[in-house]
Amino acid sequence: MTKDSRPTAHPVCRAVAKSHKKVAATAEARLWSMSDTEVSEALVEATRLRARVEALELRLAAEADRRAVGDKVGATDTASWWSHETRQDRPAAKRRMRLAESLDRHAPTSAALAEGAISVDHARVITECVDKLPNDLADSTIPERAEKHLLNEALDRDPTSLAILAKHVLTVVAPEIGEERDARALEREEREARANAWLTMCPDGKGSVRGKFSLPTLHGEMLKKMLLAFAAPKHQAANKQDDQHQSEVVERRPSPERMGDAFCELLERLPANTLPQLGGLNASVVVLIDYTDLTSDVGRATLESGEPISASLARRMACEAGLLPAVLGSRSELLDLGRTSRLFSGAQRRGLAITHQTCTAVGCDWPAHLCHAHHDDSWLRGGKTDFANARLLCPRHHARIHDPHFETTRHPNGGVSFHRRT
Repeated sequence: MTKDSRPTAHPVCRAVAKSHKKVAATAEARLWSMSDTEVSEALVEATRLRARVEALELRLAAEADRRAVGDKVGATDTASWWSHETRQDRPAAKRRMRLAESLDRHAPTSAALAEGAISVDHARVITECVDKLPNDLADSTIPERAEKHLLNEALDRDPTSLAILAKHVLTVVAPEIGEERDARALEREEREARANAWLTMCPDGKGSVRGKFSLPTLHGEMLKKMLLAFAAPKHQAANKQDDQHQSEVVERRPSPERMGDAFCELLERLPANTLPQLGGLNASVVVLIDYTDLTSDVGRATLESGEPISASLARRMACEAGLLPAVLGSRSELLDLGRTSRLFSGAQRRGLAITHQTCTAVGCDWPAHLCHAHHDDSWLRGGKTDFANARLLCPRHHARIHDPHFETTRHPNGGVSFHRRT
């Protein structure tokens, strides 16, 4: 801590020392005695004061870097020395050092920060935007005009909205070249976002599936709108009207929980018949449950993947979803088509998924919904498209069973194995 408040000390040292003393004097102050106006005004001014202190801090960091103060103790660089001395995270110290160096080159932004007119986050957005402007600009005044424009906008915008505006600053300050560059950049971003979209899902073994994803902006907004339609308080209130406690106020849970509820409801309401087919079937989940469990107060059901769910959840789904009896040979759907069709029907595919769950090749765990339906006795040689003549094989093993270089062995348990012919 700087303690040098002597008249002969540098003004910065004296200011820091006096600030320490004055702030320390307020540590035990009783805030309850302040009026509402005093609290609100003091909060706003304290935020501006923090910006001004941070401006001084960054100026000192830039000066320390110019003097390579870390070299005296053998530090890798000034940011590492700063991190060690102040117990900051090293990545955070390096980010702040980069901002300090950038503010050295952007006097208007540095001055605005020193006045408390903008925050450090605003300053970072502005300096990064101006530094990333193309080097081949014909008009050398464009960076200066861009910085001035962003500084004016920062007075009325938060850093996030300012960052969105900064992406298109050239269109504002130099529309003759900015519009074309922005259009090309936007198309490139969209292509990269779609190509790099990803999603991961993993069961946690406690009744939940956890996941992460990255989506292009458009698809993210589409998902958000769908979820908000379900998460909106009016929708929740409408759903609550059927409960016995109609007079209860709808619980206003944290937004992430409401959105999670909405996601579940969205998935339950998606019409499977409008989705692309998966393995020859509509992308619907099959729930297996005994009739006695379905009608009793206790019990459990099983998904086609083998994961269990409670009978109460299965009953709730049965109220809103069409029931498909998982009974082979039921009157509702024909399982044996004989020679009338070469391809297995959806009912037969469902039956195979229920009875096999995975590829029937020994040692293969490829899930049933991604497998092909194969005739054990070839249809071309008179084999029937009957359930008893069908098996599920993943694409790799389906190709192998037709490969003349391999011999197929059928096992009593219904599995098959392959051996290369010699």
